[in-house]
Amino acid sequence: MLNKELKRLSRRELVDIIYQLKKNEQDLQEEIVLLRNKLGDKEIQISEAGSIAEASINVSNVFSAAQNAADIYLQEIKKMKDDTQKECDNKVKEAEEKVKRVLADGEKKFAELKACYKAEYKKLQEVCLQIQKLKETQNVCEENENG
Repeated sequence: MLNKELKRLSRRELVDIIYQLKKNEQDLQEEIVLLRNKLGDKEIQISEAGSIAEASINVSNVFSAAQNAADIYLQEIKKMKDDTQKECDNKVKEAEEKVKRVLADGEKKFAELKACYKAEYKKLQEVCLQIQKLKETQNVCEENENG
């Protein structure tokens, strides 16, 4: 049926139809090129999105590694703090024990000196008593000679 209709058309009408078909073909070719360009852009965007996703993963890995390093650093600082605290506690304990020993030695020496002082004081009192008795005896003797 299409052939019969085409045979009835004039040459000019056929040329117009061919011209329209060619124009449609060109329009379609241009649209194909445009769509291919858009498709290429989409592929680039998808590719870039993949690159961005990879970059994001890499950045996440960097942050994760940094966090791990920070955690390790903080653990080491805590360990150093605990070690330093133990060392300080030990030094304080040693100092307290030394102070106790020094005080005990001081108290012992004080007790010894006090005992020695008491003994010397007692001797001195005895000597004073003897001197006083000698003076009294001397006075009695002088009174007997004079009197």
